[in-house]
Amino acid sequence: MNVMVMGGLVRFVQGIAAAAPTLAVGLFIAAVLRYYLGQSGTKRLFGSESVWALPQAWLVGMLLPVCSIGVIPIIRELRRMGIRPGAITAFALSAPLFNPLSLLYGLTLSRPYVIVGFAFGSLLVVTILGLIWDRFAAPHSDSANRVGAPIGLRRLGVSAIFMGRELCGPSGVLALIALAGLWFLGSLLPHGALQSSVEQGDTLAPTIMSLVAVPIYATPMLTMSQLGMMFAHGNSPGAAFALLLLGTGVNLGTLWWIGQNFGWRSTAIWFGVLFAVVLGVAYAIDRPLIPPGVEPAGHTHAFDVYTNPFHSGTPLSLATIWDAIVKNLSIFDAATTGLVAVMLASGAASLTVARSFTDRMLEADFRKASENVEDSLESPSVGSGLNRQVSPRIVGLTCLAGLVALSIVGCYAYYPKPREVLEEMSLARVEVLTGITSREYDRALHWIPILEEWSRKLEVGYALRHFELRPYQQIQAYLLRKKLESLEHELEHEQETQELRSETGDSSHSEELDALRTLISENGRRLSVAFEEK
Repeated sequence: MNVMVMGGLVRFVQGIAAAAPTLAVGLFIAAVLRYYLGQSGTKRLFGSESVWALPQAWLVGMLLPVCSIGVIPIIRELRRMGIRPGAITAFALSAPLFNPLSLLYGLTLSRPYVIVGFAFGSLLVVTILGLIWDRFAAPHSDSANRVGAPIGLRRLGVSAIFMGRELCGPSGVLALIALAGLWFLGSLLPHGALQSSVEQGDTLAPTIMSLVAVPIYATPMLTMSQLGMMFAHGNSPGAAFALLLLGTGVNLGTLWWIGQNFGWRSTAIWFGVLFAVVLGVAYAIDRPLIPPGVEPAGHTHAFDVYTNPFHSGTPLSLATIWDAIVKNLSIFDAATTGLVAVMLASGAASLTVARSFTDRMLEADFRKASENVEDSLESPSVGSGLNRQVSPRIVGLTCLAGLVALSIVGCYAYYPKPREVLEEMSLARVEVLTGITSREYDRALHWIPILEEWSRKLEVGYALRHFELRPYQQIQAYLLRKKLESLEHELEHEQETQELRSETGDSSHSEELDALRTLISENGRRLSVAFEEK
């Protein structure tokens, strides 16, 4: 099998699994906007024609847990409702950058002022772009396809049909276009090609990252972890900003949709301004945001996920390809991918075998439409007791507020209590050390990133519950990750020399490997003391 093609295929499939959760959320939000908030409620949410429209769109985007693929069905709906083009692009760029989960994660990966600076830098970029874009593009409202708002269970059914059809139609196609960028990079870039391309002393680092980031699709959590690794390794802060804005905020699917709806000439001008502004800001912050006291490591594995997962000349089989796909696939990713697959199948059924039935459900029934209810905050409902017809705007805003609240509650689930994390870290540490002792180096290499991820969750979980993170705690977690990184390199070296050792009959470990094993074991006790809850 061809290594280039199969490597790109692996990255493409991994991208589908990564995008599934936020794509499902994006489809849900689009259905809420269409069948609950309606045109007037959505315009009010996004600031309508006021001067606060762009900052308001930026803030809404920051609160909703979506990625650059998850925003596609939302911006399609915003365009249909006649929202200002500048507000649409402001939302499309800001929504994938931060959400409550990734923001908390990012605050522990680097100094808080860096993440806050990145957030306000993104506000500056989307505001400039929005003002320019409003001069080149006119709002559009598809009044011919006015949507009725059926009440009760029928509205839930209509929303589900809309989500399935949207996934099976334009939004699904645009998502595949976005993920094609991962296939392209995975095929084009050899394994490890970006390990030394973004050093802080390299004046071309922001430019290189800006060019590579355009076809990238990255989730907010992945980008935050990459930013943390860049700062830990002393890489270029300007390159990190370019990755955040261009890699996380934009993808090929979004650019394709903008070109189709606003014209390719206007899109070229918009993207040219975006690229120039991002590059200018990246170079402006490149030197000031260099973290003090961090020596450049000379390399980073943060961007290996965008290059070919296979080394040149690696013999490939179906088992090898499958192992590469599921290597970093979690149970949550698998479950949400299954959910999206069900939505896709239901959407296909609603367009084929069940089309007549679903078409009848989608027809607007204005006699029973909840739009007939007085739709205002002053008169939110009619009826008495439990027999009330609630304004769709109230229901829609409740859904969106509940989604934001759910993402905040999800922070406590995603970042468990320190005691629980320490137990998981103990199990992962045993796996790593056992793999070293038994010379099962693949086993140890598999558990090293898991142990590193738990160490970051330990910091976030403690800070989330105690509203502080002491320097001693940060140092111990940082030392563990540095030792794990050194261990990873040492194990890779051991694997390369293992065949030579077996020929000479030398079965001993290197002194560095034995020393690292001891240090990691001792660090576990210090971490338990540092994060002990009283």
